[in-house]
Amino acid sequence: MENIKLICFDIDGTLVDGTSWLILSEGLGWSSKEALDVFEQARKGEISFIEAERIFTTKYQKSGKANKPFIEEIFNSVEVKKEAKDLISYLKEKGYTIYLISGAINMYVESVARKLGIDGFYANSTLEFDNKGALQKINYQDNQREVKVEQVKTLVRKLGINIDQVVFVGDSENDIEVFKATKHGIAVNSSNDELKKISWRVADSLLEIKNIL
Repeated sequence: MENIKLICFDIDGTLVDGTSWLILSEGLGWSSKEALDVFEQARKGEISFIEAERIFTTKYQKSGKANKPFIEEIFNSVEVKKEAKDLISYLKEKGYTIYLISGAINMYVESVARKLGIDGFYANSTLEFDNKGALQKINYQDNQREVKVEQVKTLVRKLGINIDQVVFVGDSENDIEVFKATKHGIAVNSSNDELKKISWRVADSLLEIKNIL
């Protein structure tokens, strides 16, 4: 499409099967079910996100493996979807600028960006380590919907384009507001009815995007 300049992608469930938090939790010996239970409590307001961060940090630290080299190894071992590599190569050949905008952990997002040769990224969760590389703190932004919109706006100013020249590819409720803002949201393999309802296009797989762009 002639007017589109920038393609932004969510990661978890879109370019990678699974989520960074569950991948990290399992890698550090904490069950996905327990991790999801804590996250759901925070999402429902039963506990604060700050309390959830503390629980996650404590659980990770108890593994005895919560250090920067080991966590990097976990994330570097994650495979992106085969069709993601195919699609990104196609979009790069077409001349689009490609960014990742994700609520996932920064080290994980950087790893995915490197594997796919992405132009840049925004990661909305970070891990803090001490000078010996031991995990000290987790920072998670709970207002992911609004954060993604602001990051797209920052990016279009940086690139000197308009927001209607942006396509955003995602699959979850966290992508709803950015779909509304760009008016060019592509829901891929999504089970979220609200997201699909406001989407510009709906696709069952990443490779279908080739027929759109």
